Amino acid sequence: MLLKQIALKSLGSMLLSCLVATPVLAELSPEQINSIARQTTVLIAPGLTPELIDELEENRQNPLARAKNPDGVWNPGSGVIIAKEGTSYYVLTVTHNFKQRHLDQNLSYGIRTSDGQVHEITEVNDDRGCPLNGRVGQDQRLLRFGCYSKYMPNRVDGFDLAIVSFESDKEYAVAPLGSPDAINMMDTVYISGWPDPEKEQDALTGKCRGRVARRQRRLAWGPVTGKINPAQGQNGYGIFYLDQTRPGMSGGPVFDSNGFVVGVHGRGSADKGQLVRQYCSLPKNLNNTTFESEDIAAQVGGSDPTILHTRFSSAQNLNNFSKITTQVGMKLSFNRSAPSQEFIQAALIELQSDQRTSGTFDLFAENDVMGTRVTGTFDDTEDAVDDIYDLFKFKLENQLRDEPSSGCGSILLGDERERCKK
Repeated sequence: MLLKQIALKSLGSMLLSCLVATPVLAELSPEQINSIARQTTVLIAPGLTPELIDELEENRQNPLARAKNPDGVWNPGSGVIIAKEGTSYYVLTVTHNFKQRHLDQNLSYGIRTSDGQVHEITEVNDDRGCPLNGRVGQDQRLLRFGCYSKYMPNRVDGFDLAIVSFESDKEYAVAPLGSPDAINMMDTVYISGWPDPEKEQDALTGKCRGRVARRQRRLAWGPVTGKINPAQGQNGYGIFYLDQTRPGMSGGPVFDSNGFVVGVHGRGSADKGQLVRQYCSLPKNLNNTTFESEDIAAQVGGSDPTILHTRFSSAQNLNNFSKITTQVGMKLSFNRSAPSQEFIQAALIELQSDQRTSGTFDLFAENDVMGTRVTGTFDDTEDAVDDIYDLFKFKLENQLRDEPSSGCGSILLGDERERCKK
């Protein structure tokens, strides 16, 4: 039996046990979800200044520097295109992709889209500090609902959500938005993002990897293990799942089985149980923490926020995002339509198990006290960056130019946004 057929059969067996009375749209295959993800997932990173490059090298070579910056000096992350107004595109991501110190330094940021182009954004700093203070401006390219700083008790203060905009005359796909209310326990969710291999340990030596220039997008999937009210969780996280995500995928979209974005991934398996040994960007006290499958299984369907945050990866709830954007007066036209066949076919490839072809397709199925559990990954070698450092090394004159921050490419509210559409 073909691997694709095995995957679909396994996923089908799991979902048949979780049928609901309400009719649902046709479920999509991992290949179809990957096509949507490939077109809408972006890579986000600060522009590399000469000073930041020097700091990166020191952090790699100096143990004391690494101890001072345990989460790294440079933190590429992920995001998803959720709206378009004229020539302005809006990307939903997590606020911890924007370190406060990088904003204070007024670094440019880049957003790499599906065509391989990097869209440079200058004047990103919103001048609101951390913790956030002051009102949201109408001329900001970055709208944060929380902030990230190593000086905060939990590093993130507020909701770990942000929207950043960029300008382009090109046509890019906009991801369809759905509702987390439609997903149930043990339903499969799919997470798309750009892993950072430098934050992983070498499998042979156990040491942190050095410079790794090549990056490729990953699609990971697994079952939902819990849902809570975002107000009960940490920094707004409210959807929990088993997965095989990696550091760097924070900010990437979480799709349901119909191809709708229902969440924003932000806390992955890097700090969950036995998997922590694979990473070098975590506090040492986590490396001795392990959890047995029976412990995890006992909590599936539970609602204790502490247990869920400790055991599982998690995402921001998209409904919470809609609520807080309404509160600040932000109005964007979202795509609420089911993905069309044309949309799905635009970037459709067959997931292969042979690494020499189009990627690595790993399917994991096991029977335990939870029943059948299926998680999978696909590392898309056709959606890759050969040298991320070269890609984000913007020209120095671009970083020094004096450019106004206001305009129709910024995050606009209410009537001001309507004016720019004319």
